[in-house]
Amino acid sequence: MKNNNKGVVLVDLMQLSDLLDNNDNREIDGKKTRLKVTNFMENQYKQLKYIANTSPLNSVSYDNIKVQTSQSNSIESKAIKQLQAKEYVRIIDDCINSMDEIKRKIFKYKLIDNKLTWQIEGLTGYGKTAIYNIYKKSCVEFAKQLRLVTDIDLLEYKET
Repeated sequence: MKNNNKGVVLVDLMQLSDLLDNNDNREIDGKKTRLKVTNFMENQYKQLKYIANTSPLNSVSYDNIKVQTSQSNSIESKAIKQLQAKEYVRIIDDCINSMDEIKRKIFKYKLIDNKLTWQIEGLTGYGKTAIYNIYKKSCVEFAKQLRLVTDIDLLEYKET
């Protein structure tokens, strides 16, 4: 950052390759990445949604009020945790919604709505093999997008 004589702060721009992380030429392991994405959506994403949608004020009781000396369990820290969870959920949802329509639908049907393959076939008109192939691609695309915009890295690479 540079401060010029007019009080305006100028920010040095990153190289495009640094910003887009194009320097990684390793081959992505689709199967391992898909497993990590599936595990993430079934566990951490659900936990984030729960935290984001649970009010920290629900647990407040004004009976027998005691002075709280610990900051780790305060309503304020719970509220901050909830706001952070909401932001992660928003970013994750944005990554899902950035995919093309069929990838987005199949990804959501499988990982959020927990639909079975035969149900997805009926909803999309695609066969079992096509659904599986689109799902594999959507998991890799989701992991790439998420890595670009968060500290969450679900990508796995093939051994060289």
